[in-house]
Amino acid sequence: MDPKVKPIDVDFIPAQSRADYHRRSLLRLWHRAIRHPGTRHQFPAGSAQPTLANIDLSWAAVGVSNLYDHLEHLHSSVPPEAARSCPGSDVVLFTEGAARRRRSLIGTHEEMLYNACFDAKAYHLSGITSEDRVLVLSRSTTSHADYCNLYALSRTECTIIPVEDCKRGRENAEIMRAVQATAILGSVSALLPLLSYMELGGLTYAGIGHIVRGREPLSRQLRSRLVQRFGEDLSFHSVFGTPDHGALGFQCSSCGPGEYHLHEGLVYAELSSRNDGRATELVISNLHRSRMPVVRLRTGDYAEWADPEGRCPCGLTSRKIRILERITDHAP
Repeated sequence: MDPKVKPIDVDFIPAQSRADYHRRSLLRLWHRAIRHPGTRHQFPAGSAQPTLANIDLSWAAVGVSNLYDHLEHLHSSVPPEAARSCPGSDVVLFTEGAARRRRSLIGTHEEMLYNACFDAKAYHLSGITSEDRVLVLSRSTTSHADYCNLYALSRTECTIIPVEDCKRGRENAEIMRAVQATAILGSVSALLPLLSYMELGGLTYAGIGHIVRGREPLSRQLRSRLVQRFGEDLSFHSVFGTPDHGALGFQCSSCGPGEYHLHEGLVYAELSSRNDGRATELVISNLHRSRMPVVRLRTGDYAEWADPEGRCPCGLTSRKIRILERITDHAP
């Protein structure tokens, strides 16, 4: 593991200390935003600095809602590659993001690795340890997100088994058996080719103890199909994040469907009312983005507080949210 990248873990500190940490972090984020060429014109002289008590009023007073609205010029000033990076340099990514709109994301290599450390924490809490051999189901192309994902797994000190193309069910089943994989990491859609091949051949494999997926919903029917192939002891875990916002949440053993502890050492979360009068939307400020401050960026998710006081039976003090549904209409 890289000893230079040490994420801040606030999951075991008292609520008041965590509030103080957020207050200091929001002030740093504020100062970065007023210096950034894409947002500094939004902050008039004498604007009140944000605190936890007036954060909604403060951001609203200066009109900060979506930083990407002010950075469209980046599309004409960066190369057309999907991503480019070099240690110690800026990283330019093109992503569809939560709203499925093509837009630019700028950060530093160090920021990307720092964010990956919180994904590593989520993987560790999902049960992945140094004893595991993790089959990573990915697409046929390699992206910067894949690199960060593998870096995050390396922090758990597990054995990583990257699969080049998740669509090759037969080959991946053979690899899984040959290396005696003990866990699978991949999206729900990436699991389907492997599962379909095993079902067609009537195959089972009892070596997998954990399946860690993204935020894609896992239906009861699909869960039952996976248990039939991998055994009754199979456990399921989900991590929550986007390229735009960074790592957002993770699940503990006490989390119900759609519930996530927030990475409160990395992000500050708010629930914002929408004009349609429906449930509140999850809005995120990333506390550790210097090149491109993420300030009150909408996630496109209806959500509610599941544990606003941070009193989960698992012992973690980070607050929990419950994702209700995706928002298909992204009009403000």
